[in-house]
Amino acid sequence: MALGRLARGRLAPAAVYTQSRTLAGTFKHHDSDGNSVSDAFEFDAESEKEIAFTLSKYPDTLQGKQSAIMPMLWIVQQQLDKTHATIKAKYADPNATPFPKPQGSGGWVPIAAMHKIAERLGCTHMDVYEVATFFTMYNREKNGKFHIQLCATTPCMVCGAYDIMHTIEAHLGIKAGETSDDGLWTLTEVECLGACVNAPMVQINDMFFENLTPENTVKLLDNLKDGKEVVVGPQNGLKNSMGPMGRTSLFDPPSGPQCRELPAPFLKA
Repeated sequence: MALGRLARGRLAPAAVYTQSRTLAGTFKHHDSDGNSVSDAFEFDAESEKEIAFTLSKYPDTLQGKQSAIMPMLWIVQQQLDKTHATIKAKYADPNATPFPKPQGSGGWVPIAAMHKIAERLGCTHMDVYEVATFFTMYNREKNGKFHIQLCATTPCMVCGAYDIMHTIEAHLGIKAGETSDDGLWTLTEVECLGACVNAPMVQINDMFFENLTPENTVKLLDNLKDGKEVVVGPQNGLKNSMGPMGRTSLFDPPSGPQCRELPAPFLKA
């Protein structure tokens, strides 16, 4: 701060060296209804299977088991992703590879679950808090039924991501980081979701919606709210990541050799 404030012997403007605390979010837990240190939490049968598999990958030592904090937080988030089954059944592409279980984006991790993780791994509550508050993929507050994650990284941004964000905010009456009063929507600004070629896009629970415009975004939100059929993927009629002219190259199967096709001497025992 001293270096930032010194400018030819004068103090630099305050904006140069200070930042609003709210921009970084809050890392302090505040008890609320359904998210209190006095609440009970138990892993369900599916989570217990995942935990057993996860712990089998690490040494049976305190340090080794602490390595499981990250996956166990995600196991909890998957367990509490309650809307997955109905969303999947109603909207998933029947020709696509189905998600066999919740992917976690619509779930959350209450503080009681963090304490249960610490108890299972033999570590302190703070060990779990440090991980849960550092990584933004862990939701520490309950989301709405539809968790809208809007990508605002550079490709989406230059293609109009903030136009989409403002459209969502105006249509739903919430700002990024908020949940609607009816508990239906949560809007979160996130970094790259890996669909840059079809920017701008959002992820809603386990589904990607791409090639968005303000107009088709409003239609999408209304259809989700009304329980109507929606198209997962591009919203402009394109197929997957193809351009407006369709496929223009790579018509034939690759001739090889492929990088994994090792010469015969390497395949001998």
